[in-house]
Amino acid sequence: MQNQETKKQVALGLLLILVVLALLWWIASSLWNWFSALNSDLAAGMLTASSTIIVATITLVLGRFFERVKEAEAHLRAQKIEIYDEFLKRFFSLFFNEKKNGEVDDEGLVPFLQEWQRKLVVWGGPRVLSSFVSWKQYLASGKADAHSIFLMDEFFRAMRADIGLSNKGLTKGFFSNLILRHANVFLEEAKHNPNITLSDLAQIEKDRGLE
Repeated sequence: MQNQETKKQVALGLLLILVVLALLWWIASSLWNWFSALNSDLAAGMLTASSTIIVATITLVLGRFFERVKEAEAHLRAQKIEIYDEFLKRFFSLFFNEKKNGEVDDEGLVPFLQEWQRKLVVWGGPRVLSSFVSWKQYLASGKADAHSIFLMDEFFRAMRADIGLSNKGLTKGFFSNLILRHANVFLEEAKHNPNITLSDLAQIEKDRGLE
């Protein structure tokens, strides 16, 4: 929604610039015809002065327009960063803030996700929305396997790209390093078995004495 609004503002701004340029062109043409009928020295002086005014006007109009575009983009980016960071804080707390019995502390997770998804509809980019929904639907199927990790990885990449960060040099599955103790083992095994489950991975780690 916000992206559409920004696009509309940009389109309207460009239209206004075209109108201004057309008006300035008409004025310049009219002045040129008028100057042509004047004394050559006087016409040259007046033409120079008029050109300075026209160039200054165009510069001012374009400067104001691009300044407003940058302000809108900065505001949008700030909102995106806020809601993406909000999600990541809660997401990582599920892995690192466990209850005493070792279970995941997911208290209040459902209302949090309901409210966060509402914000995502307003501020999230298309790729972020689609990757989040794909990840969410796959998790709902109950399949805790390599694909669920790679979908998470894609979602993280989409959030980074949406706020202007580059993912260059970050190989597929890179973000598994942030939640798995032995991500290198996971990535190695996933190459041979794309459907490997997290239970299978845990057993492999146990067999290798990595626990």
